[in-house]
Amino acid sequence: MTDYLETTALPFGMRDSRQQPFFSVNAGISLEDALCHLSHLLGCAYESTYELADGDGVEKRLAWSALHHIEGAKGLVDALIAAR
Repeated sequence: MTDYLETTALPFGMRDSRQQPFFSVNAGISLEDALCHLSHLLGCAYESTYELADGDGVEKRLAWSALHHIEGAKGLVDALIAAR
């Protein structure tokens, strides 16, 4: 098993007309810093999706499903941070 202690460079997200990505994770970010930022991103995603859950019908059910998945992912990340 390989121990991953820091990030590697990895482009992500939308691409321009030449297929160049707009964003990238930088190499050399510590695991703890990356996990802390991930926890923050998941918290923001949760809050945004929670606002959508006030709707009706299918959208409301899908928003609550997304909230459940985000909450589970954040719980796992926070447990990893606490274990360090």
